Amino acid sequence: MNLIINDKTAQASVGETVGKAARLNHSHVGYVCGGHGLCQACYVTVQEGAECLAPLTDVEKAFLSPRQIAAGGRMACQATIATEGTVKVLSRPEEVRRIVLSNPFGLIAYAADMGKDTAQQIVPGVQNLIGRIQRGEMGGKEALGDMMESIQGAAGLVVEAIQQGPMALPIPFKEQIADVISKLPLPAISLPQISLPSFSLPQIQLPAISLPQLPFSLPQLPFSLPFLPQQTESRETLEKVTITVQPPAKA
Repeated sequence: MNLIINDKTAQASVGETVGKAARLNHSHVGYVCGGHGLCQACYVTVQEGAECLAPLTDVEKAFLSPRQIAAGGRMACQATIATEGTVKVLSRPEEVRRIVLSNPFGLIAYAADMGKDTAQQIVPGVQNLIGRIQRGEMGGKEALGDMMESIQGAAGLVVEAIQQGPMALPIPFKEQIADVISKLPLPAISLPQISLPSFSLPQIQLPAISLPQLPFSLPQLPFSLPFLPQQTESRETLEKVTITVQPPAKA
């Protein structure tokens, strides 16, 4: 069996799903929900050999829109290799990476189509999920084993990418987007200089306020009040004078 994922040959055999073959070969295909068709991170576009794959499953019919199906869209965790031959698929992260490198503005239309497809399939997708839960297809040891296998596959992909260098890490957008944005012919924008007029506040002179003379005198306080004039200490002293009155002399 000849399986090509993102232009790289992967070992696969009849009876395996494209998602499992991708995990075993550390190919860049999403491993999140453990092959239960919930996350759609494993969405791929079949470019060649669609006849070698089994028909669409009920999960794919529920979660994929008619537009996606017509364009060759499959869910790698659900697409089973049925016959010998050559199957060539392109994963969604790789597809987005190529759009960013070739036509970054086309990413807007791509995202809009994907959002429309997701919104269109919410109701049938939820109905399919509820039915599988009621039938007991979403739990048990088998589901746990699928989840662990997905985690191991993702870890293997990261380890292999690190060995190849930081640019091979499964983050397909960061470096490419930064490089594309740096090369875009963005016009230079200069802001006009704004000068504020100088002004000075007028000086305000408050009128002098004189307090009226109080009709009585306050006792001397050991401290001074700020709103009363300072009392000057009187230096006048009383002097005791003795006056002797004598009667007039008799004639």
